[in-house]
Amino acid sequence: MVTGGLYRSQDLRGGHQLLRRAGLVTVSDLRHLPTPTLLQLCGLPDDVAAELLLHELLLQEPPLWLYAAVVDDEVRWENVPDADQDALRQLLADATRREALLLTLGRTLDAQLLADYGDHGEQYVVQACRQHLLDQGRPDLAAAVHQVSLRSDQLGYDVTSPDTTGHRHRMEVKTTSSASAGRVEFFLSRNEATVGERDPAWSLIAVRRDRDGTLDIVGWCRAVSLLPLLPRDLSVQGRWTSVRLSVPTTEFVPGLPLDGGP
Repeated sequence: MVTGGLYRSQDLRGGHQLLRRAGLVTVSDLRHLPTPTLLQLCGLPDDVAAELLLHELLLQEPPLWLYAAVVDDEVRWENVPDADQDALRQLLADATRREALLLTLGRTLDAQLLADYGDHGEQYVVQACRQHLLDQGRPDLAAAVHQVSLRSDQLGYDVTSPDTTGHRHRMEVKTTSSASAGRVEFFLSRNEATVGERDPAWSLIAVRRDRDGTLDIVGWCRAVSLLPLLPRDLSVQGRWTSVRLSVPTTEFVPGLPLDGGP
C-alpha cells in the first residue's frame, strides 16, 4: 500500500532483509530503525545511492566469485556468473562504473584480508620470540615481548623483543603466501624503510602462510638488504609512499634475529 502497488510485498521483505544483513537497519523493541548511514543514502540521487548500497552489501557478504573475478587490477568477467552480471547491469548501466566498483571492492577486501593475515603473522612471531626466551631459561625476558602494532602502526615495526643479553630488537613482520616459490613478496612503506635504515636493531621477519593456514618463519633480514630495491623519488613533487618488493628467500637468515644472529 505504501508504494501504491509498485513493489510486491515479498520483494519489499527481501530488500528489508538485505538492509538488515548489511547493518543498515537495526531492531529495537520490535521497531526497525534506519541507521544514520541509510538515512544519508536516502538523501542521495538514486543512481549514487544504488551504487553505494551495492558496495555496502557486497562488502558485508562478498560473493565467492569476487575473489576469482578481480585479479591484479583486472576484472575477469568470465568468472562472474551470468545472473550476477545481469543484476549488475540493471543496477549500473555504465560498464566502466561496474568495472570500477568491482575493482574497488577487490582492493578493499584484499586489504582487509592482508591485515588479518598480517595480525596472525605478528602474533606468531611474538609466540616464537617468547618460546625462544623460555627455551633459554629466561621467562622474565619472555614477558617483555610485545606486539606494539596493536597500539600503533606508525612506529615502523610490529614486534619488540629482547634477546638473552637484554638487547632489544625491533621487528617488522611481513606475512606472505609467495615464499614457497622461492621469493618473498610484500609491501613496504616509506616509514618502515626509513626506520629500518636508521635503526640498527630493526629487522624484517618473513612469515610464510600455507594454503591450510599454517604459519612458519622463513627468516629475517636487515634493512641494508632492502634499500637497493627501493624506488627513487623523481622529484620533490613525486615521492613514493609504499612499494611492493619481491625478494629471494636466499636473502633471509633462517630463524629469528635473537642471540647469535649475524
